[in-house]
Amino acid sequence: MIPVTANGIALAVRAWEGRGPAVVCVHGLTANHTCWASVAEMLAPDYGVIAYDLRGRGESDKPATGYSLPIHCDDLAGLLDHFGLTKAVVVGHSLGAHIALRFAARFPRRVAKLVLIDGGIDVRPEILDSLAPAISRLGVEYPSLDAFLQELQGLPMFAGRWNEYLEGYFRYDVETLPGGTVRSKVAPHAIREELANAARERLWIYHHQVRCPTLVLRAPDGLLTATDCLMTHEEAQAMARAIPTSRLVVVPGTNHYTVLMGRNPKVRAAVRRFLRGR
Repeated sequence: MIPVTANGIALAVRAWEGRGPAVVCVHGLTANHTCWASVAEMLAPDYGVIAYDLRGRGESDKPATGYSLPIHCDDLAGLLDHFGLTKAVVVGHSLGAHIALRFAARFPRRVAKLVLIDGGIDVRPEILDSLAPAISRLGVEYPSLDAFLQELQGLPMFAGRWNEYLEGYFRYDVETLPGGTVRSKVAPHAIREELANAARERLWIYHHQVRCPTLVLRAPDGLLTATDCLMTHEEAQAMARAIPTSRLVVVPGTNHYTVLMGRNPKVRAAVRRFLRGR
């Protein structure tokens, strides 16, 4: 991990070296850069992969305010500047897909290709109920790391799906407090402001503004129930039709988490084929 100053704050960044074009990855609402470990494995060393903790998350700075899509876009532009990238492939998951979409519409010359993973659309209000376990952990002290991980493994979205990527992701998520308890590194104030700003966003107005080739990946399985997926097939199709040069790929047997944090051959094939221009 290296600290990178972008847009006036320090972002925690990890870079995997590669021979080909740079792929910059943007994570979701309460996530961190480690969610991209499986993507880095499938792309490096053919591509250089850069992932970072958004402001307010992980080891990045957590200013009192400044949690909105336009500000995240400014942070991303500063990150590209730091690495001397005039243009990059931008990949986003969930909220990260929202950020990537806004970035591609605002800075079209800086995005060579765009990958939107289970995000990039206006979120239905009821989806917040499905995200409640991720949000409710914030600020809570757990007696131990084992207790924290055990509670997560018992959630419906992880039943029978737990793997080494999820394990590493949630281990990085927490900090150990002086008394030995653990809690998430995600700043609750950041998520409160993020959600308030997100409620005012209308992402559909940006879909037709995207000029670069775009891959949309959809996870059809639910989180708390069998059907509470974050992006319905109709929503995904509508977004893919609205983005001028795009392709939709549905990844069966995955949910919002495992479509990214897993070793799924369909995801690997779709992303690598897309990056090769096929």
